[in-house]
Amino acid sequence: MREENAPVPVPTVENERHPTGCPNQTKVRPLEEIRKISAPISAEKPLWYVFLLMAIGLASEAWGFVLIKKGLLQHPPAGPFLSGSHLAAVFFQLVSTPLVLLGTALEALHFGVLMELLSFGEVSFIIPLTSVGYVLTPLTALFLLHESIPPERWAGIVLVCAGVFVLLRYKTPS
Repeated sequence: MREENAPVPVPTVENERHPTGCPNQTKVRPLEEIRKISAPISAEKPLWYVFLLMAIGLASEAWGFVLIKKGLLQHPPAGPFLSGSHLAAVFFQLVSTPLVLLGTALEALHFGVLMELLSFGEVSFIIPLTSVGYVLTPLTALFLLHESIPPERWAGIVLVCAGVFVLLRYKTPS
């Protein structure tokens, strides 16, 4: 039976062997130390929360871009976007287009989710994860806007995904 003021035993994992390979000379590290070394997100946030936020953020980004494009196709701007004389007219036309407004709101949601993720995760981990949007956005455009996506573009998307996979497998050094 444990005394009331006795320290609570810390769960450990055998993760390194002594250089001689002797089983009785195993280095043991506490689990929280291993998490600090290998996880580029704060230990306070569960992994399911990170993936839920990523799913919401990536879906809102993909749908946001597609809805903005769809709105612009339905109501093309009256003139050049950055022309001084037409700027006010173009602005009011865009803010009166429901699909553009909805797409912009979804992009704002994506940005809010990204800020939440960055509040507890490493930039070098979170931002590459968001590149999964490079797959979701073209797929959304393919199905909703019926855009054709050439094989060269798909090859580029596959390379981006391969890069993300490499980054996810990398362990942050201590």
